Amino acid sequence: MAGFGLGAGVLTPGSRKILEHWRSASVPEWEMLWADSARRLALRAAWQQSLLPHWWAAAADAQALQVVADTQALLAEAESLPPALLAAALQVQETSLVKPAAMLPAALMSKAANPMPLDMEADTFAKAIEDRDLETLAPLLFSMAEDDNARRVVLHRLAQRLADDNHAQGLRTILYGQWQGAAADLPARPFSLGALALLQSHWQLPSGVAVVVPEGRASRDPAVDKPLLHALRERDLPAFMGRIRALGDQPLDAIRQLFLTVTLMIIEGGGQEPLPLLRLYVWLGSLLALPHRSLRQARKVLFSAAATTFGFAGWQRQEDWPHFSMLAAYRERAAIEPVPEPFSWQGALYAAASGSGPQWWLQMAERGVAQTGLPGFWSLWRTARRAGSLTGGAALAWIHPLVIIRLFPG
Repeated sequence: MAGFGLGAGVLTPGSRKILEHWRSASVPEWEMLWADSARRLALRAAWQQSLLPHWWAAAADAQALQVVADTQALLAEAESLPPALLAAALQVQETSLVKPAAMLPAALMSKAANPMPLDMEADTFAKAIEDRDLETLAPLLFSMAEDDNARRVVLHRLAQRLADDNHAQGLRTILYGQWQGAAADLPARPFSLGALALLQSHWQLPSGVAVVVPEGRASRDPAVDKPLLHALRERDLPAFMGRIRALGDQPLDAIRQLFLTVTLMIIEGGGQEPLPLLRLYVWLGSLLALPHRSLRQARKVLFSAAATTFGFAGWQRQEDWPHFSMLAAYRERAAIEPVPEPFSWQGALYAAASGSGPQWWLQMAERGVAQTGLPGFWSLWRTARRAGSLTGGAALAWIHPLVIIRLFPG
């Protein structure tokens, strides 16, 4: 089946019809459907509606929510994939989703509330989230999603509400980031239903560990000057947190450094369990794409992320790959080297150096589909693919393809 199930009660007749068409289509018909912008948008909306009962059923289960996040990451990147590959990937994702909820709350079928001034809507929205008041939230969201400015308020408030929670390596923010990429531009109803499912997950998941945010910067001393990677590898907490405090006046730059540090840790072979480490990488990448309302809030996010990152401290570099300096040297000459096997560290660097990066990412996507249902694959694929823009330039963009090779060696 090339798509999700057709039995979900939130499907509109139009969504059901286009899903049935997609489900029975041949490869040329998929390509024709996908080439039509209006039908492509209708398909994307229908997939979100069809995913909703699975998401609702998964709300308290981190493992099941990882599959939802991966599915949202796939849908966010749908327009960058050939239709046949997208269809095959959706089939694989569907087999991994939990059984859909048999019953959904009646509030999800409610009508949009009457519009109010935007500041009143924002206040009501925030209070309803705190009160877990689905009956107020659903009609309010259906209304706010009709207005571009109100929709932006919804997205910003959701991002800020979830960003600093570190449960399951930032799973709430990972879900938000993948869903936002897949659904931010959809019609009001499928957009709102996804926002409600996100909040249902937020309410049902355990809270993360609270982190104290220290005031002020660390004093300058030699320990503070130790690079984050060295402090993590040596499990040197004073040096690590001192460095973070020294960077605390520029929290987004500090998060960016944490992201690059975790990238290098993965390349060195650090971490025992791949999925938590993968989630940490995706969480940090997602945080760099979020709006942060204030310095205080960004610092709170930074120290939550730093405390979670230190939980992975202490490892010995694996010797199966060269040191970073040798990787960088190979990258400089890769275009004149013999063509390597694509799914090796040499292959990843060769693709970047030879200008065949887009084709390499598609090959990696095909490999992920063939290996069927790898937890975290699509979330990592999406984050690593766009990580160069998240870290502010191309100078170190070449290291991120190595992450997916290291975590999914095949």
